[in-house]
Amino acid sequence: MTQPDQEQPVVLIDEAGRQRSFRVHDAFDLEGRSYYLVEAADDPEQVMFLKETDGTLETVDPDELQSLLAFLEKDDSQDSE
Repeated sequence: MTQPDQEQPVVLIDEAGRQRSFRVHDAFDLEGRSYYLVEAADDPEQVMFLKETDGTLETVDPDELQSLLAFLEKDDSQDSE
């Protein structure tokens, strides 16, 4: 996993055309796709995973979220060994 620059927020445009700022906490590749763990710049309690699809970012569905969490838990336990 990589540790992106957490100081520089990234601005994304949502489906309604609104700009939203996020801080990237982590980025990683899994099964050929890039994922990002982000936090809303104006609400640190709003944390989500985004996936890169065809040059855009979108939220992950609940089933995919479970797979991501399992991957991260496995990766984290290997790092602590």
